[in-house]
Amino acid sequence: MSQAIDTLWTTSNAVETVTSLPVRGRRTEQERLTQWVRRHVHRNGGGILWIEGAVGAGKSRLLACAGNEAALAGARVLTGAAVAGGPMTPLAPLLDALTVESDDLTEDLSTRARQEHASYRVLREVAARLRELTRDRPVVLLLDDVHDCDDLTVLALRTLSTQLAGLPLLWVLTSRAHPDQPAVQSLRRDLFSRQATQLELPPLAPEAVRQMTQDLLGPQAAAAGPYLRYLDGLPGTVRQLCAYLQDVSPTDPCGPAGPAEVREVLTWLVTRRLDQLTGDARELVLIASLLGDSFTVQHLSQVLARPEAALLAPLSEALAARLLHAGDDRLSFSHAPLREAVAGTLPRPVRLSVRRRSVEVRLKAGVPTVSVAADLIGAVEPGDAWAARILRNAAQELAFVAPGTAVRYLAHAVQLIEDICPERQRLSAELLPLLWQTGEITEARDLAREVVQTPPDPVTYAQVCLELARMGSQFVVQQPEAHVRHVHRRRDVPVSLKDQLLSITMLNRLLTGEVEEAGGAIAESLMRTRGVHPVGELTHRTLQSMSAAHRQNWADAVRHAEAAAAGIAHLDPAQAAALPEVALTTSWRASLLSLSGNDHDARDLAEDGLEEAQQHGRQALLPLWHTAHARLLLEAGRLAAVSRELAAAEEVIRATGLAFTGEATALYIRANVAFHTGDDAGIDACAAQADAFLESGTPQQRRIGAWITLLTSAYREERLTDRQLTPSLQHLRHGFLHAAVVDPGDAVLLVRAALASDFHQVALTAVEFAEYRSQRNPAFPLFAAAAAHARGLLDGDPARLTDAAEGYGSTRPLLGAQAWEDAGALLSAGNAAEARACFGRALEQYETCSAERDIRRAHSRLRKMGIKPAAGAAASDAGWRGLTPSELGVVRLIAHGATNRQAAERLFLSPHTVNTHVRHAFEKLGIRSRVQLARLYLQEVDQPAEVAS
Repeated sequence: MSQAIDTLWTTSNAVETVTSLPVRGRRTEQERLTQWVRRHVHRNGGGILWIEGAVGAGKSRLLACAGNEAALAGARVLTGAAVAGGPMTPLAPLLDALTVESDDLTEDLSTRARQEHASYRVLREVAARLRELTRDRPVVLLLDDVHDCDDLTVLALRTLSTQLAGLPLLWVLTSRAHPDQPAVQSLRRDLFSRQATQLELPPLAPEAVRQMTQDLLGPQAAAAGPYLRYLDGLPGTVRQLCAYLQDVSPTDPCGPAGPAEVREVLTWLVTRRLDQLTGDARELVLIASLLGDSFTVQHLSQVLARPEAALLAPLSEALAARLLHAGDDRLSFSHAPLREAVAGTLPRPVRLSVRRRSVEVRLKAGVPTVSVAADLIGAVEPGDAWAARILRNAAQELAFVAPGTAVRYLAHAVQLIEDICPERQRLSAELLPLLWQTGEITEARDLAREVVQTPPDPVTYAQVCLELARMGSQFVVQQPEAHVRHVHRRRDVPVSLKDQLLSITMLNRLLTGEVEEAGGAIAESLMRTRGVHPVGELTHRTLQSMSAAHRQNWADAVRHAEAAAAGIAHLDPAQAAALPEVALTTSWRASLLSLSGNDHDARDLAEDGLEEAQQHGRQALLPLWHTAHARLLLEAGRLAAVSRELAAAEEVIRATGLAFTGEATALYIRANVAFHTGDDAGIDACAAQADAFLESGTPQQRRIGAWITLLTSAYREERLTDRQLTPSLQHLRHGFLHAAVVDPGDAVLLVRAALASDFHQVALTAVEFAEYRSQRNPAFPLFAAAAAHARGLLDGDPARLTDAAEGYGSTRPLLGAQAWEDAGALLSAGNAAEARACFGRALEQYETCSAERDIRRAHSRLRKMGIKPAAGAAASDAGWRGLTPSELGVVRLIAHGATNRQAAERLFLSPHTVNTHVRHAFEKLGIRSRVQLARLYLQEVDQPAEVAS
């Protein structure tokens, strides 16, 4: 097996010939080894060096280096090594090392060592032979893989190293880190207690690994790149990988490795590393690879059905081999792909069995269902009813907080039940709303068709009808009213379920504009069941609120909306956020808050709803929230942000195929943005869609089609007919558009369009409606402002128009700007100074809103009066950093030292408007102080100059 040498040696169990060439990254260890050997040999003294490291750490190579150094220093070198696995002759490593002069003598000692009663005499003869060998020169005894030695050899090392301590005999022993054999652990402790020197071999640094592959592969080194991080810095594993890559002879060694090739090489690597483990350690690593990214020793013990104490030895071996990593209280693989490669070496039936056993153990230990469900995916076979129940329970727990994950679990549970049966249909009924919520519309449509055609029981049938009604799209259910009546007549359907179904059905009809059909038997049934279920109660409150809005009783509308909000507060927040009824109710309440002048809270509601839907993947609710937010931004005059919100809503609809019932609202918003920004293409697109809406069978779409036709005709300055104007009144009187309030300023647009087309009676009717609405709802200043605005246009009264402009305040900047512009138009014939002031106020507010078409018109009006707007005085800074002309005019004065009040006086603005411009400038420039503003402006645009007071 080994021999006395002055040259290199080879162990019988080595895979490759060990050379004494330096190992990349082992320079420090080799220098320590060289110094130790030379010092002891030259001093003709003895000593013990214990080298330890993981499998493949390079222990054998360092041992060869020690032998070469010793031979160069004049010492006699004896080598031996233990053999892993299988029976071993007692004392074989030591006896092999002593095979110097007579093989027959060694064979005789081996035969006698097998006899237990002769062991003591054999040890004495071994000791005598070592004494004899040290008489003429020092002896260095190299013994590899002590952890695999038989107990008698370990005892001999312990005894002989003590007895021969005074001789020029150097012991260089190698072992795996943290040996698990008690005899080897005891030897290690004993040697260290006698000042043995330890040399530990840590993993190589990444750069050393890369250089090592370059040394071994040369031009083909790039082929090893994808695998280097999985080698754990072990030189032996690096050599194995390089040898493998050379053997396979890749056709394109420098090209990138594909996924299949990476998996193949990783499988080969882990197979080699597993082969180096004992049977128990190999089994432990294989089973551990199926337990997820991390696991506890207790869980591993339960899956293996072995005591934790029995796992200490194989676990220590796996840790020493760097296949497993120990954290604070959990174990894991160093790399996920490595774990997957280990798991891939097991047959599929074994993988399924172990994973299922793992889930059973964790559930028995009290682990929540949601924590183990993921491990069942792909680990069970069809027909496994137990696994289907686990996945269903997990999906039910996650339905409201992580619908995407719930869909995955529940869909897999449905697949496990192969035949169409009541249990499968019930699971499908639970899956249906989750599919819709996450935007998987095609799958939801197919599943709904299957369940409705063959419902397993009346309750499930009623639940599916409820979910379809919540979706606002009867894509499967024909004659939905008949289904509702059928469910309502069933005595075996809970009243609470009937309550919710009737409530959401009525809400859908209101949202589509079918107010006149809201009575009858369904409404009577609704009144009888109201309040049975909290969700049905809040839906009923929303119905009452929207009906009050239709009757122009806005105080009652707000009161019922607040009562609905109080009902939402009593629901589970996670469940409430997923319900379409709650989203519609909240969106409607946000619109009412904006109408009441509370724009901040209104936008907060919409933004919170949007953020919640985005975070939890509720794709079906995103169009509603984007549109609601866009409507509130339109009212605030933030036209650029409105376009972004509409684009986001359209992207979701396009990606998922959702049938969005708020399409009319989106068209209304888009048309208004195009109207104010001068988007000709946008107006044309809206006009085309309006024509399609006019042919629709839905009352809401017909009304909004008529209104968009009025808006686009006003944009194009086309005269309207009485037949075009009159239907627009229905839009105003309806009170709401889907889940949003009709804009109070729409009455002004109708009056202006009617007057432009010489239909005074239509204009008068619109004015009388606006005044009636204002008188009926004195607590809503916007109604009063819109009524004053409409009456001012009809009567040609500039005083009413300026009152209206002030009444709109900062909540409706576009309406306020229109009122100032209308007042200026009336004053321009008789009072040029006041007209200029009104046009200036209108221009400021248009610029704040980035309403380009309106800005151009206001500029044109001022130029016709021979006036260049004050905001354009600083021509050199026009367009600087995206600021509007009005903002730039204010910034210029502030940068040169003016206060807000001084700037307001110079530009004939109100201090409030100046403050708004300054705040917007801060936001756009990303600054926080007037000092930063002045420095930035003066550096990039102008030089400091004194501003005359």
